Amino acid sequence: MFEIRQGHVLNSRYRLDGPLRAGGMGMVWRAYDVRLSRVVAVKFANPAAALTFQDRDEMLKRFQQEAGVAARFTNTGVASVYDVGEDRPYSYLVMELVQGSTLDELMDECGPLELSVAASIIVPICAVLAAAHRAGIVHRDLKPSNVMVSEQGHTKVLDFGIARVEGAAVDTRLTRTGRNPGSPGYMSPEQYEGKQVTGRSDLYALGCLLYEMLAGRPVFPQDDEFALRHMHTTVTPDALGGLREGLPEAVLNLVDRLLAKDPADRPASADEVNRILRVYLPASGDDPPDDYVFPDPTRPFRLPFAPEDVPLTGPRVELPGTVSRTYRARADAKDLHHEVRRLLGTEPAKAVDLLRERLPDLAEQYGLRAHEVLDLRFDLAEAVLVQVDREEARDLYAAIRQDTADVDGLEMYRTRAEEGIARCG
Repeated sequence: MFEIRQGHVLNSRYRLDGPLRAGGMGMVWRAYDVRLSRVVAVKFANPAAALTFQDRDEMLKRFQQEAGVAARFTNTGVASVYDVGEDRPYSYLVMELVQGSTLDELMDECGPLELSVAASIIVPICAVLAAAHRAGIVHRDLKPSNVMVSEQGHTKVLDFGIARVEGAAVDTRLTRTGRNPGSPGYMSPEQYEGKQVTGRSDLYALGCLLYEMLAGRPVFPQDDEFALRHMHTTVTPDALGGLREGLPEAVLNLVDRLLAKDPADRPASADEVNRILRVYLPASGDDPPDDYVFPDPTRPFRLPFAPEDVPLTGPRVELPGTVSRTYRARADAKDLHHEVRRLLGTEPAKAVDLLRERLPDLAEQYGLRAHEVLDLRFDLAEAVLVQVDREEARDLYAAIRQDTADVDGLEMYRTRAEEGIARCG
């Protein structure tokens, strides 16, 4: 018998490196697969939490059900399952480690999201839900902390631990606290009332996510669980259009339908939601969102053929409270870009000096072809052109064109560079 601790090697294979997060059903640790030399996530079913179930075996069966559900997906919107095992008294699930931010972290950092950003998150979730519902699986716990955006911008749905699976032997209707399965604030009215859940129950939770992303606050900004139950079952939410101006009528109508109290009044399927929101996705070659967001969920749509970062194959050491190099570089580049755009209208010489000072370090750290660095290189060329130094500006544009030649996903930058060269005469 062992205690979960840093350095322990599960079944001579998975070395535990540190905790990632904890929940009622268990806990997730970062680990290293010594056999395949890769970093993974290990989720444990927590025997201590099972003491409030009728018996511990039921909880472990539910945990194994989660493994089985996740393993049935080929959709990239669900974290891959690598292994299931037991190292008494713990059962564990070994999964793909997704580096990135949960949706609640993203919203805390960025506030209300642009429609293209929200659509870039919701559409992949729709693909996961559509596949799940066709297989007779209802997630039942869709919430911001169970949605993750990877550093490359890919959206992942997490935690099928309390999913209802058609025909499954294990489908308890109560959680360990005696409540109906789900999370307050994102549960459908029928979940609160203990009625039969269907795929449309997940669509209600999806509507809660979409509303919160666009409004910058939950459907019902309330912490009291009894108040939330009353509101989700009987109260009409504040109109999204009154909280956020400029949203298309089709989006406002969709949110209203998703949040309908009666499941029959909601969209028929996740595919229907997908079709409505796809028109608001960014197109290949579009500019990044106006408001800085990282991880950027629009990236897979804007740059579908751009090279991914090299995957992490060895252990990585991170100190608590630190921010990754990638995050810092992107944040610094975005801040510099905004400052330069502000200066261009009034003090172009100062903008040039600032770029000449900061750009070399960012380019060395992040690469000449990084999108954020390319944007800054265009800023420098524009600033130089404003100062009527056409020859230097032409050289700067030509360098960008050369650096982006024959690189998939960078066509937009090549076109902009050629347009810049033409403007230089």
